[in-house]
Amino acid sequence: MQRRILFIVSHAPRRGALAAEFLDELLIAAAFEQKVSVLFVGDGAYQLVAGDDPAAGTARGYRALPTYDVEDVFVERAALKPRGLTAARFVVAARPVARSRVRRLIAAQHVVVPD
Repeated sequence: MQRRILFIVSHAPRRGALAAEFLDELLIAAAFEQKVSVLFVGDGAYQLVAGDDPAAGTARGYRALPTYDVEDVFVERAALKPRGLTAARFVVAARPVARSRVRRLIAAQHVVVPD
């Protein structure tokens, strides 16, 4: 049975190895043919933006999501405007979702993995 797993990214990329390890967990789950989704909330939305400092984030790693058949990439709409972010700056296509949709998205999963 294919399990639905939602990874929730809520922290900015400057967390040292923790951000990279979380991305590794996500990709490993996808490699084992699970139905993996990822949701970026709050400062986690910064992880979708490529920066000048390669050590500062994991944005380049998120470009691999389509390779692992991770097609459901979401970003909480409320996280965008206060941070000056737009979907055009993201390294991978992410669908903005309202907070009410976030609750339903979480409820539809077998497993939810927060960072």
